[in-house]
Amino acid sequence: METFREKRLRGAFELELLSVGWIMTEAILSAVAAYRVGSLSLSAFSVDSAVELMSGMLLVARLFIEIQSGEQMDAKHAVERWTSGFIALCLFVLAAYISLKSGQALRLRQGPELSVLGLAVALGSSVITPWMAVQKLRYGRELGSPSLIGDAMCSFTCAYMSWTLLAGLVANDVFHWWWVDSIAAAGILYFVLREGFESFESFKSGEPHVHEHHHHRH
Repeated sequence: METFREKRLRGAFELELLSVGWIMTEAILSAVAAYRVGSLSLSAFSVDSAVELMSGMLLVARLFIEIQSGEQMDAKHAVERWTSGFIALCLFVLAAYISLKSGQALRLRQGPELSVLGLAVALGSSVITPWMAVQKLRYGRELGSPSLIGDAMCSFTCAYMSWTLLAGLVANDVFHWWWVDSIAAAGILYFVLREGFESFESFKSGEPHVHEHHHHRH
């Protein structure tokens, strides 16, 4: 008979595999769309997806190791801590990229270009990614895994970016508000950096995340 933890591990592992498949599709399609119309926000979205992909692949490896070894990995376990450290690095890379790109967009006074492919990817992501993020957060809490909670935050960031991308595309196309995109990106930065520092703290101390992330529930 499978224990509760084994069932949760298997569920989290299957979810991460599904997540990696979706993110790979999202990253490729948004990169193609960004290249076609030269959109800054779509290229940022593509890079966000690539960072989320690295984070997802790390979690697949971490969950696989625990399933195969049968050794329970709590927040203090070396594999769990190093995964949290790498997730923190992923989030810091993402924050640096968002800062760079939004600053560039403000300097060039450039809004997102409307692209049918980009719109389709953002629409798909705005529905699928939040669902995945909520599931990852639930599994992360049940397994006591800071790295899985950190990965959930990468997904929440991606969901938030897809919503702001949609809002930015519409605002620029209808009202010609080119600055919406950059302002929204600055809003995302706060969440990304905070989560990055929390994941880094988990890596250093071997303690789980301290707060409950209620602000992400929509």
